[in-house]
Amino acid sequence: MWVALPLCLLSALLATGSALQCEVCASREQSCSGRLQPCAPSEGTCVTVVAEFRLKGNSISYTAKSCLEPKNCESGPFSLTYAHNVTVRVNIACCDTDGCNAGAIPVRTVNSVPNGRQCLSVFKLDPFDIQPTGILACTGAEDRCFQDYGVLTRGDITMKKAVAGCASPGACMKREGERKYVQGVVENLIWAECYPAPRASGGIGEP
Repeated sequence: MWVALPLCLLSALLATGSALQCEVCASREQSCSGRLQPCAPSEGTCVTVVAEFRLKGNSISYTAKSCLEPKNCESGPFSLTYAHNVTVRVNIACCDTDGCNAGAIPVRTVNSVPNGRQCLSVFKLDPFDIQPTGILACTGAEDRCFQDYGVLTRGDITMKKAVAGCASPGACMKREGERKYVQGVVENLIWAECYPAPRASGGIGEP
């Protein structure tokens, strides 16, 4: 018993010391830096999320880094375009070694050349109303139609949204249910659908 006790204590110390450490920060810029912080046992991934939102001619950037559960992390860039020239560009990078999320990752530019495809257009930030407001011509790599409604939460800020528009293939990872992007940023989609955008000459149906 006296031999087993020190071994148990040593095992506990080694387990504590082996926790993944990630850079943790948040900023309204396209990069941020912070201190390394130990992750919880279930958080085996370091994540960096950088996003740019364009709304009515204004551009808003947001970057966050943190620990995250591996199941919540799907790497890669994606973009979404909605009515009234509202665009969302996101890039997500995941890694699993200490401090691996240091530094910055780019947000890709959106190609504005029409690609001959189209999607229903909706952008409403308060009511859960997914009724289309028009047809949107897709551009560049956005050859998918994406529609969803749900709640986006960042800290103590909660926003209801009902949206539909053109999307790049990476946006199809957004699915019904709750998903954490980084600590403090959670999206809970009540309904979501992603499908290949039809050709403009082929017509488009209701959602």
